[in-house]
Amino acid sequence: MKSKIIVIIVAFSVVAMFTAVSVFAGGAMRVSDLIWANDEIYDTIVTPATFNSPPAHSTDTFYNFASSGLFGQRPVSDSAPGDLGYNGGRWDMKMVVFTAAGLLAHDPDFDGFVNFELTSADQLLAHHALGHFVINDTGIYFECPLLPSRGN
Repeated sequence: MKSKIIVIIVAFSVVAMFTAVSVFAGGAMRVSDLIWANDEIYDTIVTPATFNSPPAHSTDTFYNFASSGLFGQRPVSDSAPGDLGYNGGRWDMKMVVFTAAGLLAHDPDFDGFVNFELTSADQLLAHHALGHFVINDTGIYFECPLLPSRGN
């Protein structure tokens, strides 16, 4: 299970960070059980749609853990379908990096994997307030909608 999560996280991170160079050359790909929002796991359609600056319309925050220092934490969204403020999958990506205190709290057995996943923006922000990680702006804006999980 951990290796599947690693492959998915790495694949999505590469896509999200390099879609500006048309990784899929105009195509799209469904990725199952990839993004947490409001304690539910969502599938997504990864598209090559990126923006050089914030789009004129609203975005939601997408917290990416690809360079966090630990494996096993899937991205977390601050909004999902059905939420009043959900913007349809237009994202402002933030990069999350664990601090030394966060590494101890989230990986006490030192195996390089989180011992539990954060599954909502509320949990993420609570752990941020505890000093478990820093959140960095990336200047990356992209589009990929959240879809109900197929349970793969």
